[in-house]
Formats: sequence, C-alpha cells, structure tokens
Amino acid sequence: MYHTIGRDFEQLYLLPEDIRDWVPNDDFCHILIDLLSILDLSPLYNEYREDGQGAAFYHPEIMTGLIIYSYFHGVRSSRQIENKCRYDVGFRIVTRNSLPDHSTISRFIKKNSSFIGQLFIPVLTLLNEAGLINNVLLALDGTKMKANASLGSNMPYEKIEGEIQKYLKEVQEKDEVEDHLYGPEKTGNEVPDDLKTHSRRMKRFIAAKERLDAEHNEKSRKQEEKILQREEEEIESGKRKRGRRPKKPSKNPDEQSLANTTDPESSMMKSGPGCIQGYNGQVIVNQDGYILVPFLSNLAVDYGLLQPCYERLEEIAQLTGLSLEHLILLTDAGYWSYENYLYMKQQNIGFLCSTCHEPDIFSIRGLERSLLDLDRISNQLYDGVCCIPTLASIGDWCTRNLITDDNYPTPASIAKGIMEVIMTPYGAKKLYAQRKAIVEPAFGWIKENRNIRKLQRRGTSHCQDEWNLICLTQNLRKVCSRGELKKFRELILQKKQEFICNKGGVSEYLFHYCLMHYHLWAE
Repeated sequence: MYHTIGRDFEQLYLLPEDIRDWVPNDDFCHILIDLLSILDLSPLYNEYREDGQGAAFYHPEIMTGLIIYSYFHGVRSSRQIENKCRYDVGFRIVTRNSLPDHSTISRFIKKNSSFIGQLFIPVLTLLNEAGLINNVLLALDGTKMKANASLGSNMPYEKIEGEIQKYLKEVQEKDEVEDHLYGPEKTGNEVPDDLKTHSRRMKRFIAAKERLDAEHNEKSRKQEEKILQREEEEIESGKRKRGRRPKKPSKNPDEQSLANTTDPESSMMKSGPGCIQGYNGQVIVNQDGYILVPFLSNLAVDYGLLQPCYERLEEIAQLTGLSLEHLILLTDAGYWSYENYLYMKQQNIGFLCSTCHEPDIFSIRGLERSLLDLDRISNQLYDGVCCIPTLASIGDWCTRNLITDDNYPTPASIAKGIMEVIMTPYGAKKLYAQRKAIVEPAFGWIKENRNIRKLQRRGTSHCQDEWNLICLTQNLRKVCSRGELKKFRELILQKKQEFICNKGGVSEYLFHYCLMHYHLWAE
C-alpha cells in the first residue's frame, strides 16, 4: 500500500468542524473579523426592524467584512464576489459559510458605500494607536482613475441643449395627444410609456448642461474681475496699460466645451499618451507607505488640489490623533504655483516642491542665498516687524541680481527663485529624492497588483466613497506586507476585550453580535 497523504471522499468528520481552522491563524480574514467586532456598525441597523418582523437579512458585519475583504484582494464585481463565496476559503470564513447572491451584494454596496468609505478614519485611528504610523516625511501625488463612463459620451453644449429641447417637445406632443384621446382627467405631467426609457438619460443631459453653465459662470466672473482690476489700475496711474485688453466674457459656454452625458461629474483628463474619462485620485502618504489622506476630484490639473488635500489632512489629524509636527511635505512640479507657495508658508509644516521637471531636479542651481533673507523679511513684514537697513540691502541686491533689460521680477518669479534656493543644497535634494519611493508604490499596488484602474460608481461623492475604500484596504495590505499584522492584531484583541468588559452596559451592536453567535452555537 502506498504511503500517501489525504482522505477519501467517504471519510466523514467525527466532530463538528470549525471553519476558522481552514486557514492559518495569522491569515488576514481572522484579523478582519476581529477588526469588525470593535468597529461601530450600529448605523447599518437603522434600516431594519428590531422586533424581528419581516424577512431575514444578512448580518451587516458579514456584508461589511465581505466588501472590505473583496476590495483587499482586488475583487469588485458582485458576481465575482458571489463566485468567491462559493469556492474561496477565505471568503467563506468571512461570510460564516453563507452565500449572499450578487444582487444582495450590489444593493448593500449602493446603500452603504458612504458608511463603508467612512471606515477609513477609525481604521487609521487604530493603526495610529498601534504605533504603526510614525510621520516624518509626507508625499502628495495623484493618479488618473477611469470613470464608469465612455470617452465618446462627451457632447458640446449646443448639442446637449438641443437634445433636451427635443425630448421636452416629444413629451409635450405626446401628452397633448393623450389629453385629446382620454379626456381632461389627465394632468398632462405623466411621462408616456414609450419615453420613460429616456427619462434617466435626460437627467444626465440636464446635469451635464448645468455643469457647463456653472463652469462658464465661474470663468466669466474671473474674467470680469480681471477687467475691473485693469480699469482700476489705469485710473490710479492715469495711463493706459500695455498689452491687449481682455475680452468680455460671452453669454453662453464655448462651443468646444464638453460634458459627459453618462457621468456628468467626470472629466476628460490626459493620462499617458492619450486621454481618459475619469477622476483625479489624490493621496498623501507617509514615509512608511500608509495613506493618510484619500481625496478625489474631477479637476484635471494637480496644482489646484494642494490646498484641499492639506485641509483634509488637518481634519483627519484631528479625528485620528495624528501628529503633524516637524513634518515635511514633498510634491512634484505639478503642484507648484505662487498661490500654493503663499498658502504653505502659513502652515506649520515644511514644504519642498520641485519647480522643474523631475529628472532635472539635481541640476537646480538657485541664486545666492541672500534671496532667503528676502523670504524671511516678508515673514517679518507679515508679523509687523521690519529692519529698515536690512530691507534696503535686500532691495539693492534684488536690483542688481533680478532686474535685467529683458526680465522684470514678479512675486511669482521671486517665489520660484526662493524655492530653488531652498532646493539647492545636496541634503534638500536627497530628501526630495525620496518622494517617488514614498508615494509611487501605493499607485503601483492599486493599479498593477490589485488591478484597480477604473471606478465603478458614478458621481463625485460616490466615487469618493469608493476611493476611500480602496485606500482603506491598501493600508491594510501595507500592514500585512510590513510584517506588522501581529502588532495590529494585539491592539484589536485588547480593544475587543475592553469593549466586552465595559461596565457601562452592553451596546445595541454588541447585543446583535452576541445574539448572532448564540444562534450559530445553537445550530
């Protein structure tokens, strides 16, 4: 007889089996179950009756864990998740050996995507309490994520308006015919059956038109302010300024302005050699690779997203207890602007931003370091303190070094020169060289290893929730890859024990949690 390993199909279990024994004790599915046991999932119970009446529903802890575990492994299709629940051992443990169908999974995601995305904050808080997040360097960067919309669905303003008018005319004509046939009891507001399939499409047409109108109004306002400022300067100086006068804004949006009729809030963005219809996914990552801020926008350029990302960082720091002292934020040249420079000067954080192409950063040779004195004097002027002789010497230095026949310095060019002087020392360049190694691996994991290149939801708010979930699971993957899962689990078990032994009483969530396990034991 051969000496082999394995059992016959006819061999039965002699004792009741424990599904948790199917995988090793240090597998992520066990940590996820413990993690969910200490998170506050009570808002998910608001949609269900407490008296036990009505149809049974899957436990919210099971469904939430299933969604997080699926995104953790890069599985996002509801049908693929259902298939994984049949054949994947880890999925079967997370679902307690139950089998939710794809419709149930899809409905749960649509209803609770906002709540699941907000779990990014408590999970980050636990990582901070476990001592896994030690901030020294931060790096900000963005990547273009495809939207759930076709690039060919972009339409100009006039065509969108024409489609809306055509639809309204068809509805009106159909209603008039029905009023004539069926009498005056019809209100005339009902949408005919043969036009109901177009109603959702018309809502997207209207949303696309409203977005183009809003963008045009904002551009018109800025243009009018620019014209008014020029007129005021000419009145004060008594002379006409050189250069062409800015044109007055038009009444309607430009004919070349496009909006997408599938996802009106998405934008057409340059990505690689071509363009995509998508969103701009921003992250702030610390030196260990943990994502501190997930931020999504439909703005194609990066320089307009530095301020909202930093404001979001401050909000998250207050909620999670993260320390922002003695930190340096690294950004590439896409975030450089004079407005961003002034904004970051007012923050209690270091700021290094390249003003040129990334490969040319080590060739920067800024002006002599006297330019930094100009920066310090501007700070003193801001605080109401100024040394007149020093100011005079700096003014003389600027006259000799910055003003030429072909170049007259502007505040923006001086700010750029100051940043180049700050980046001139080798130590600053070596510090800035860590930017790529900090933030780029996060995008590589998300897009290459997890194959998440496209957002499944539509609309900025829904896509932001999905981006939060993607970054949440990326942080959990980072815990596993850094070998810190044991330390993280020790904190979770400690919190779980404190949660159970809390003398303040049993919460409603804990009651449902214990009740579910009682039924599993009774069966």
